[in-house]
Amino acid sequence: MRIIIASWTAIGLALLAGCAGYRPESAGNKPGPVGQTLVYECGDFEFVARAGQGEIALHLPDDYRVLGQVRSASGTRYEDGGAMFWSKGEEAMLDIGSRRYRGCRLNRSRGPWEDARRRGVNFRAVGQEPGWVLEIQAERNMLMVADYGSRRVLLPTPEVELLDGRERYETSNERHHMVVEIELHHCFDTMSGQSYSNRVRVDLDGRKYRGCGDALEPL
Repeated sequence: MRIIIASWTAIGLALLAGCAGYRPESAGNKPGPVGQTLVYECGDFEFVARAGQGEIALHLPDDYRVLGQVRSASGTRYEDGGAMFWSKGEEAMLDIGSRRYRGCRLNRSRGPWEDARRRGVNFRAVGQEPGWVLEIQAERNMLMVADYGSRRVLLPTPEVELLDGRERYETSNERHHMVVEIELHHCFDTMSGQSYSNRVRVDLDGRKYRGCGDALEPL
């Protein structure tokens, strides 16, 4: 299988963030809380957090920590072994030993994309009116969540066809038939205002969807 590789802008719908029930293992997964994936940006430093019941996992560029929740007069605070994470609303602070990161901000739009990447998804696309999300895992499955989440179809990932600069995937089972075409061409989502590297067209059981997508860099 080949998927167009282009630098991705990690922006997308929060529609069915994490795609519950579709959580294959990947080499990048580490034990930690099962919950929402969050991306925090602190100037030129950023990190991923995954919050669970009473604890939070921090995926740092050069470290991995699981901190337990402690009492806090304001906001939510976690501590363990010289590390501290505090958040309130969109704001956050992080201490790792002698390093201090202040002015961190939650980027909600990046969460679903980072979550998909950590689940081993190779390509993700989104579209509007009605809202839909497509996730492709090489040599495994293609998941289409359509019509604002009311429709969910999981099909095997086929071999790719290369057609005049486009990648075409055609797959089916006893109930559904889907064709996906990915074109390396600048794509602009007029509703979210975000820019992507690929145009995406999906035909699911005769219904057509149009949107934008990006390849996800593996961990």
